Amino acid sequence: MTARVSFPMYDLPGLEPVWDNWWTGVRRHMIAAGIDDLPDRRIRLPNLGDHWQEPDTVLTHTCGYPYMHGLSEQWRLVATPCFRVSWCDGPRYRNLVLVGRSLNGAAGLEDLRGCRVAYNGSESHSGYNSLRAMVAPLAHGGTFFSDTLETGSHLQTLEAVRSGAADCGSVDCVTFALIQSNGLASTEGVSVVAGGPLVPGLPLIAPRSTCEETLDRYRSALNAASRDPEMATVNATLLLDGFAVLEDKDYAEISAMRRRSETLGYHRLH
Repeated sequence: MTARVSFPMYDLPGLEPVWDNWWTGVRRHMIAAGIDDLPDRRIRLPNLGDHWQEPDTVLTHTCGYPYMHGLSEQWRLVATPCFRVSWCDGPRYRNLVLVGRSLNGAAGLEDLRGCRVAYNGSESHSGYNSLRAMVAPLAHGGTFFSDTLETGSHLQTLEAVRSGAADCGSVDCVTFALIQSNGLASTEGVSVVAGGPLVPGLPLIAPRSTCEETLDRYRSALNAASRDPEMATVNATLLLDGFAVLEDKDYAEISAMRRRSETLGYHRLH
């Protein structure tokens, strides 16, 4: 078996070489921790979901929503990154509700009633699930927005809002911070009108068959990499500030947000 690793969640255009360098450094620490069967390079696949279906993958990255709605049956938590982002709190992050020039006077969610909303995909927590939970108490008869636009990525959601193709949208706060700090795309005319609830961030995961000893070695290596002076520039560029070990029960609040929305009759963004 040829082991594979992948880290697709924040692999934004322009940051690919930085993530490659990050993996090179992390792999060095994992070898030092006693894990020597890891690949030199991480894989990239055209479809996000494919990363969680590859049978030879030993370490990958996911969103908390798909993890809690199916992936936890085949995968287990390794560690959750902490980011140097003002909207985060340790390993917890939130979604940001963005508006464009057409809504530059918006003061809160109520001002978004009847607007066109963009989202990356319905399996996303920050792009969909959290926004649904925020809007559910305001929806009348299960309706709040006038139209929806599925974009396929947070970057494309940002562009839809910036260009006027949508009036508003929801994105991951870490993605937004990475875009701004690295100048990956224009945010001109886009502003944050609301921040969602803090929830556990996007975790690194390994197959359910991974033993505790291997998990401990992964975690030791990740923490060593976050403190490595030779990786300081890479970590700073990626806004990484260490890792935390969370449990499945911590991620249960993501599922609870979905249930609360459905209880209020707001099953989907509409």
